[in-house]
Amino acid sequence: MARAKKKAAGEVSTASAVRDYIDAHPSVKDCLRMGIINLSALARQIMEEKGLKSEEAALVACRRYELDPKAKVNEEAILLVLRRSKLEIRTKVSILTMRPSWHIYSKLEKAMSAMRGRNHPLHVIQGTGSVTVITDGSVSGEIRQILGEEEMLKEQKNLVELIVTSPDVIEDVPGIMAYLSTSLSSKGINFIEVISVYKDTMFVIEERDMMASFDTLNRIVSGA
Repeated sequence: MARAKKKAAGEVSTASAVRDYIDAHPSVKDCLRMGIINLSALARQIMEEKGLKSEEAALVACRRYELDPKAKVNEEAILLVLRRSKLEIRTKVSILTMRPSWHIYSKLEKAMSAMRGRNHPLHVIQGTGSVTVITDGSVSGEIRQILGEEEMLKEQKNLVELIVTSPDVIEDVPGIMAYLSTSLSSKGINFIEVISVYKDTMFVIEERDMMASFDTLNRIVSGA
């Protein structure tokens, strides 16, 4: 009886570990939905990462993993939207990172007013411990002067901004940012900033990653 209870507890632990692993890896879940994954290889991978002892129990748990019937692989819908999108690239972008002091916001208002009508995009992002301004490098010095050097934490220069502008239906199709992010990160490209504003999805990257990033996103948008 005690032995049976131990076995049952072990089975529950293995099933829980397998479920946690698959839930934390959306790409694995998508492959399960499409039926294109080697379950034995998956079981061995989970065993190695989770410290499980029984390959048979891990394999059974993989086979019994229940996919949400309401969820589905959304790649086709995502690509339909992205192939109606356009890609823009901006070079010589600067990022200013500032302290979130109480008077920085009035200074930001002055900076935004100074840029009005000058065709220099200005993105402002408020975090828990800083305020970030992304703008054209040609006006970063002017913005620094308005905001005050005492507010600055750091400045990053000569960056590249990639902007994917999609049609209105982007609001109805989940997973577009995740799809673009995964496509870039799979090439080893690091994002300094990622921004989503209505129809625009923007990635700020290092200049050295410009060509690889543009090629990756352009293939998606053009359907190549």
